[in-house]
Amino acid sequence: MRKILVLVIFICLIAEIVYAGVPGPGDKAPDFSLKTLDGKQISLSDMKGKVVLIGMFHICVPCMNQAIEFNKVRNQFDENQVAIIGINTNGDSKEAILDYLSKFPEKVRFPYLMDPVKSFYQSYSQRDMPTVLVVDKEGILNARAPGVSASQLVPYLKKML
Repeated sequence: MRKILVLVIFICLIAEIVYAGVPGPGDKAPDFSLKTLDGKQISLSDMKGKVVLIGMFHICVPCMNQAIEFNKVRNQFDENQVAIIGINTNGDSKEAILDYLSKFPEKVRFPYLMDPVKSFYQSYSQRDMPTVLVVDKEGILNARAPGVSASQLVPYLKKML
């Protein structure tokens, strides 16, 4: 029993070290600048004054489902109030991402960014697949969560406007 307790404490300490410095709710969201699939450069600092909903995605079914939920959120808010972006944080090629998106049941209605060198992934440390981030109008990370439904996101975002 004592060995198990020591092991659990050791694992918790390692996890704390690994995630030390990772931005959490209440921290300033690190700026980033990434390109969309059509080559447009997008930076977090360009969206100051808007609430920003970010999806950290890989090529997987849970991420596809989250993107569809983001489409539902897009239907509820003006682009001048809430910016929505998806980021492929796995470093996948443009071709692989386009192939993946072509299999969606509907087209994504928000910019989809590429992170070929995983700089965003390293800054924000993706723990869950997908990870949803919400940044407030002042650039403060307000929330970090695994997959979230539109029915949960919409009221949360409305309170931030």
